Amino acid sequence: MNSAPRISSTVSTALRILRLLSTRPGGFRLSDVAEACKIGKSSAHVLLSTLVEQGFVQKLSSGNYGLGITAFEVGSAVPENVRFGGAIARPMRELADTSGESVSLALLHGRHAVMVQRFESRQILRAEIRIGTRMPLFACASGKYFLAHMPMDEVNSLYPDKELPQGVSSGQLRTKAALIGQFEEIRSRNYASNVGEYADGINGVATGVRNASGELVAALSIAGPSSRFDIDSWTEPLLSTAHSMSLIHGKRGQGV
Repeated sequence: MNSAPRISSTVSTALRILRLLSTRPGGFRLSDVAEACKIGKSSAHVLLSTLVEQGFVQKLSSGNYGLGITAFEVGSAVPENVRFGGAIARPMRELADTSGESVSLALLHGRHAVMVQRFESRQILRAEIRIGTRMPLFACASGKYFLAHMPMDEVNSLYPDKELPQGVSSGQLRTKAALIGQFEEIRSRNYASNVGEYADGINGVATGVRNASGELVAALSIAGPSSRFDIDSWTEPLLSTAHSMSLIHGKRGQGV
């Protein structure tokens, strides 16, 4: 007779915490997590601290605990046919269908913009970008939009040297001064552009998606081959789509 497999109660509880956090984009207080999982506050704190250290959980500005970027990266490995983008993805799909270009949503993670949702162009791009791809902030439109809205001491912490890391593409920015020189214009026009900076021959434009409090939570971008993609033609549709997504995020509490 086969005996029941042994399981780890600690791992089981950690996974229950992750499932709990997935139900509320605004996160949960420590006491709420402890109560919902029927564990002591000290045990909940240890588990949450471990999950934070591994990137599966993050401490939100409200003080609550919410899902972190690593939880997304693991989830992004789920087969495409069982993914669910939610209401916030509908405007993205509409923009992709209208434009025939690739539309992506990215989150900020350290020195990278991580693609968390994407609708592909009807034509093949000369760049391998899929859900889960990490793009250097200075080399993509989404990343430059994030950087332009950071405090300068944070930008300097990410890039302490005068020269930016090299080897992304032949068209990438070379110096931190050149990067910073774009920030004022990005903020004033509310979008950032990318002309062959991540991949040769690929142009893109990005803007922000915000929550009900006006905080920047994600970057929405549209990109295509430079041979046909005119940045000026797609800035207004992009801004309109991002506005729609921000409204959905604010009114319905949809996570991104």
